[in-house]
Amino acid sequence: MLQQQLTHQNGLIPPQLMPQLQSHQQRLQHPVQPSFSHFSGIQSQQFNPHLSPSPPVMNKVEAILGIGDLRDQRAKSAQKGRQSLRGFDSGALKSDFGWPQFTSKYMSTDEIEGILRMQLVATHSNDPYVDDYYHQACLARKSAGAKLRHHFCPTHLRDLPPRARANTEPHAFLQVDALGRLPFSSIRRPRPLLEVDPPNSSAVTNNDQKASDIPLEEEPMLAARVTIEDGLCLLLDVDDIDRFLQFNQLQDGGAQMRQRRQVLLEGLGALLQLVDPLGKSGNTDELAQKDDLVFLRIVSLPKGRKLLARFLQLLPPGGELMRIVCMSIFRHLRFLFGGLPSDPGAAETTINLARVVSSCVHSMDLRALSVCLASVVCSSEQPPLRPLGSPAGDGASFILKSVLDRATKLMTDSRAAGNYNTTNLSLWKASFDEFFNLLTKYCINKYDTVMQSLRMQAKPNMAIDESDSAKAIKREMPVDLLQACLPHLNDQQKKQLLDLSQRPMLVGQS
Repeated sequence: MLQQQLTHQNGLIPPQLMPQLQSHQQRLQHPVQPSFSHFSGIQSQQFNPHLSPSPPVMNKVEAILGIGDLRDQRAKSAQKGRQSLRGFDSGALKSDFGWPQFTSKYMSTDEIEGILRMQLVATHSNDPYVDDYYHQACLARKSAGAKLRHHFCPTHLRDLPPRARANTEPHAFLQVDALGRLPFSSIRRPRPLLEVDPPNSSAVTNNDQKASDIPLEEEPMLAARVTIEDGLCLLLDVDDIDRFLQFNQLQDGGAQMRQRRQVLLEGLGALLQLVDPLGKSGNTDELAQKDDLVFLRIVSLPKGRKLLARFLQLLPPGGELMRIVCMSIFRHLRFLFGGLPSDPGAAETTINLARVVSSCVHSMDLRALSVCLASVVCSSEQPPLRPLGSPAGDGASFILKSVLDRATKLMTDSRAAGNYNTTNLSLWKASFDEFFNLLTKYCINKYDTVMQSLRMQAKPNMAIDESDSAKAIKREMPVDLLQACLPHLNDQQKKQLLDLSQRPMLVGQS
């Protein structure tokens, strides 16, 4: 029995030890039974050298059974096995500190670890804000208001603007010190998908030749996408400055950083090529259609509308730059909010832009509201004055209603009304009168269009159902805008609105 147990626990026993085991079996029978754990300790000692049973007992047992010789033989065979596997299973070895020990035939472990540390220093800055930006942003968003050990902010700010950094980058490659040259994806230098020789056929038309002669860098929409990428990089730098000011105490109170932030925002405004109709002198300048061409190309892309929305959110409330951006939006309400895109993501971007513009309106003064409303009237495009909740999109009506509500709040508030002079009140009145004329003309034309459509659908010699006509008019008439205009109407305008409401099948809609 003991022989079987030892054979099972310690592996195969050499034949020369068998007589010793048989001679000592009787002598060891009584001590072994009450303390059989000693033999389990022998097995654990071989596989776990940190465990140390009592040395006298171990030496006595090893002297009797010859286990020490077996251990030496096994150690030598294991060492030969490791040497034979050297270079093939190096990933499984680890040092005492958890650092992986790499072995090779021609390089020592210290040399490999030195090269590895050089690569890690070049590619990992030990700054979670840089190396793990997106994960840290998610953590900061989920734990907003909580006290974190490490704040989500940069340790230092970059000096060069993104555009200057992009111009110094080598073509299609990014230099990394210890890693050589890495392929660098840049929208400024897109890589060709295929290398195709130009056609030599004489059947190519002049238009195709003219189109192929234009370099890719001069394509208008590529320039718009490059501008969007540069603008997003500028906004990321602005975010870095805001977080740096939030979690750091500066000697000058952050005045220099805030000035740098303003310069970045003004640089983005120049990048969008926004035009101020009022000019530096405050006088109104006439705008040509080509003045907003770059702006329209940028906002025609969903990513460009995201850039515009984020730009407005970072602008100081009630500033001149916000007024210039909002005037550009009010001039092109139909282009921006004429209809919702079929793509759900693009549609959500358009709706979010309308919300952001509405929030900006609530921080404007009466003068800024007046010039924004005048931009709608002076625009060459008719704004889509749909009722709120229209499935075709109600962004323009939502923004215009915000303008009217904000003006109502400013003019009814006694504290705010005292801050406006006669010039600002006259400017608002003139802008509102023109907008109200535009709104009433739109309502009359829409009413006539709906009634004509109902007459064409009705059977001959049959009257139009009043309930159907009322529902059709309600779906098309901007009732919310008409109600928002009520606090600003004079007696003549009230009479004009009353005549509009007394038209057949329009009673109760105003």
